[in-house]
Amino acid sequence: MLLESGIYRLVYEYYEARILFGYYRYGESLPSINRICDVFQMAPATVRNALTLLEKKGLIRVDARKTAKVIYKTTPEELRKNAVKYFAPREAGIQELCESGKLLLEPLWQEGVRKCGEKEWQWFMDALSSPLSGAVSMPVKFYYLVLHGMGNGMALNFYWEIIGYVRFPYLVNREEKEAERYTGTENNREQVVTWLHEQYAAFYFDAVKDIKAFLRQHEKAVFPEGAEQVPFYCSIYRQRPQLCYTMVSLVIRDINRGVYTAGDYLPSLPKMAEIYDVSVSTVRRTLSLLNSLGLTKSYQGKGTQICKIVRSMDFSRPEIRESMRLYLESLQILALTIRRISYYTLQHTSEEDRRWLEEAFVKMQRKGKSFYSFETCLFFIEEKCPLSIVRECYGKMREMLAWGYPFTMLRLQERSLHEEYEERIQRAAEELVRKDYEAFSLEWESLLKHEEEIMRSRLERHLTAEKEE
Repeated sequence: MLLESGIYRLVYEYYEARILFGYYRYGESLPSINRICDVFQMAPATVRNALTLLEKKGLIRVDARKTAKVIYKTTPEELRKNAVKYFAPREAGIQELCESGKLLLEPLWQEGVRKCGEKEWQWFMDALSSPLSGAVSMPVKFYYLVLHGMGNGMALNFYWEIIGYVRFPYLVNREEKEAERYTGTENNREQVVTWLHEQYAAFYFDAVKDIKAFLRQHEKAVFPEGAEQVPFYCSIYRQRPQLCYTMVSLVIRDINRGVYTAGDYLPSLPKMAEIYDVSVSTVRRTLSLLNSLGLTKSYQGKGTQICKIVRSMDFSRPEIRESMRLYLESLQILALTIRRISYYTLQHTSEEDRRWLEEAFVKMQRKGKSFYSFETCLFFIEEKCPLSIVRECYGKMREMLAWGYPFTMLRLQERSLHEEYEERIQRAAEELVRKDYEAFSLEWESLLKHEEEIMRSRLERHLTAEKEE
């Protein structure tokens, strides 16, 4: 996700929430465009776009020469209903964020701090020492800036999807007073991050407590008892049809599992549309992408054949370059988070579920299909982790990981996938059988870090060569 679109969303959702929940009332003015630019560190054009959307929604009126005014008329009772309607069906997800954040976001923040340059770090320190008023809480904003420094758009996307889901970071500092400043004497990164964690934890605890108390007072009048909760959902696709890319992932995973084998022809267009429950036009776009990935080849009047030897990818197609970027970003996030998340999941699942995973790994080794362990491990987390935010994010990364399959085949040449991963997966299987879940999680962390390092260097080399040509 692009930096501009990330901040754009922040500004729009920030003011939308504050208007709908009564922090800005009818007739009141929003800060000036210059002020918003200072607070959110963004370009005037992007602020204007956010304000235009707010105007289209009927929340404000924009005057070219004056600050935007709130035109949303409501009563205190309607404001309470707005808040209940939003927070009541998301209460379960909001409560679990603290645990999900430790597992999913904290390792990414730590990596962002590690990669942060001295110039950027000094900017952070200046912002902490002299914070501007009227903005999202400093810990939330700081973590955004740190994540941006990672250069991983998917990590940034997950972060804003989560903040946008829980919404309450947009509601801090109701009086638009100056945020609490950092008063530490040392410019020590670990010390600063510890302070920010404490600030965020205190803010989160108070916010959840206030939301729960508010809901207990008002929800029965607005939110029907027993109504379903709204689950956390995130999208990794921007400005393109999602079905087509999801179907590419499904077909690759079916090839990997042996549903379709090398040399065979895929089913006809109508049959594939029926199998995957999509339109024929979506199947056509999917086959075009599979051809560009070098995994299949289409013949006029014959159909689409799965290649016995994966051909070179067509990196001239923007969709292929974008998908490979998302693949690398998924690998990086998995490498940074898999140890904590796999261990947590194994600790919080039933003995029956753990036994299923053990048997699955042993079978993969026996059948010479160790490469399928990636899919199995991520599927296990997606299905069994008790935290819905983790399940959703890992499901999206499992989808993107499939895109690396043809490039891995191209990289290995004559060497089989099983040979490549056999030794490591055997150790992981043995650790599962011994019930040493910590060692199992460390093995996965090591494997994914190794995989990311190799794939990043090779893919970046291919992409650079393509640009030069």
